[in-house]
Amino acid sequence: MVRRRLAVRFGLQLAGAGLLLVVLAAVILVWILAKFEEIEIRRNFAPTGISRLISKSQTDDNGLIADPVLLERLRQDGGWLQSLDDDGNVIQSFNAPGDLPERYVPGQLMDYWIGGEPYPYRLGLWIQEKEGVTYTLLYGSRSPTEDLLSRLIDDGKLEDGRLAFSAATLEMLGQRDGWVQVLDRNGHEIASWERPEESPTTYALQDLALQIANNDGVGTLMDTRYDQKTGYTWVYQYPMSEAQRHAMPIPGMMPEVQVMIGGLVAFLLGALLLFIVLSIWYANRFGTPLIHILGAIRRLGAGVYPELPPQQPKRRKFSFRRKDSRKRRNRIFGEVFESLETLTAALRTGREAAERTQRTREEWIAGVTHDMKTPLASIQGYAHMMAAGKYSWTEEEVRKFASVILEKSEYMDKLINDLSLTYRLRSGDLPVEFEMLDVRDLLQEAVIRASGRPEYEAGKVQCSVPSTTVLSELHPPWFERIVDNLVANAFLHNPPETVLSIALTHGADGQSWRIDFADNGKGMDEETLERLFDRYYRGLNTESGAEGSGLGMAVAKELVQAMGGRIEAHSELGQGTVVSLIWDRRDGERIRLADPQAEKDVG
Repeated sequence: MVRRRLAVRFGLQLAGAGLLLVVLAAVILVWILAKFEEIEIRRNFAPTGISRLISKSQTDDNGLIADPVLLERLRQDGGWLQSLDDDGNVIQSFNAPGDLPERYVPGQLMDYWIGGEPYPYRLGLWIQEKEGVTYTLLYGSRSPTEDLLSRLIDDGKLEDGRLAFSAATLEMLGQRDGWVQVLDRNGHEIASWERPEESPTTYALQDLALQIANNDGVGTLMDTRYDQKTGYTWVYQYPMSEAQRHAMPIPGMMPEVQVMIGGLVAFLLGALLLFIVLSIWYANRFGTPLIHILGAIRRLGAGVYPELPPQQPKRRKFSFRRKDSRKRRNRIFGEVFESLETLTAALRTGREAAERTQRTREEWIAGVTHDMKTPLASIQGYAHMMAAGKYSWTEEEVRKFASVILEKSEYMDKLINDLSLTYRLRSGDLPVEFEMLDVRDLLQEAVIRASGRPEYEAGKVQCSVPSTTVLSELHPPWFERIVDNLVANAFLHNPPETVLSIALTHGADGQSWRIDFADNGKGMDEETLERLFDRYYRGLNTESGAEGSGLGMAVAKELVQAMGGRIEAHSELGQGTVVSLIWDRRDGERIRLADPQAEKDVG
């Protein structure tokens, strides 16, 4: 059960963790795609930026209400937009310079667009539908260094591998903090101005193409112009602005690579955080109960058993857990905790039983030793007196000594026989045959024998039986021994005026029956009542006579249980005592003689 519960719990939790990782990966993928789009817009506003501008714009009667962020990006890119109607008329303009026409002839616009006719701007045409309206946007851009390159070609002079410019051109160059190189047809530098030493002096076709296309990957921007008159290529390079550097956290690395690395790092950090949270959760959810279990096992191994709380209504159970919330949290280990609680209760009960047994054994030994030594001392004393040669004893004195020796030896024999009987009953080594008898007749005969002793006054024992037959399987000698012991116990420990009433009654079901021995004596305290049936708890010495061995009540209990009944006692100081023999089992259903519970009850 616990294994299946753990498997289901771990499976669901790992599936949930996997689902969270999938969601995290999807979110990061969307973020990467959005960043790629931003990079593309930054490099070239058209066509991605135009498409986003249309999709994010709102419309009114005057046309598009563009996103201010995208318009700012358009301005930084150095481009402009014009919205045209079907006839080529300009409806709206965004960041448009003043030299643009207000209307485009369709054929002429096509020539501008495909480069058939010279135009000062690079054009892009974008047609997109939004909310049922088709928008035609004309995008134009011009490199921020295009005019500067034209001025450099017109104003620059080559002198011995060096370039010379006018003051106005130098002022324009100083605004961007860049440098100029002039390359021949083979890509070799023939002249330069303010070129850094680490900058290359030779460029292959691939070098120029890659650096112009991905100039934001090296931290500098490059623009070129080919002079058809001289066959020279003019190259102008300048560093990125602060905003451009801020957009590229790792200089010299492609922005796409940076985004992918950032996405991968974010995924790994998210996965790490998820695993840390899961680890903490698992440690709290499963580690804490395991620590409690191990601690409980260590305490049990050290012999420390937590005490059960006072009896609570609704069968409130003792728990190793301190709070109900912790109990709910540890439901998965509920069976383990219940087993530990059961084991703790069993070990505690066993230890208490062992302690009681040890105390009882010591009391037995002390009592039996005392009661054996006293008659033995009498026997030894009289024997020494009879064996002494310096004394001459008369025949009457010898008979008196022999009578005392016989009385003490009979007492010792009865004590030994009672001890042997209790142990044989407990071990089951006493096979007997039970007879179906009328309890009424058997009880009356046993009471007559038990109360017929000279030391009991007449009329002190009263016996009543029902008019109907009470049949049960019993062993007559044992039954008589039980009655004799109970009658003797009632008079032996009570004042002489005590009266004993014995009553046999039928149970309501017609099968059970009971015998109550009620006296009006002095009663017993709680401790004596609790240990009434312990072996040799009420030890007698020889000064009290030889009537009891101190095992009478223990023998009675063993015999009652052996015949399928049970014995109970109720008493209060000054109120007398009631000892009940109860047979509420089916005929023939008897307690096993070696029953561990019976063994525990008798000490």
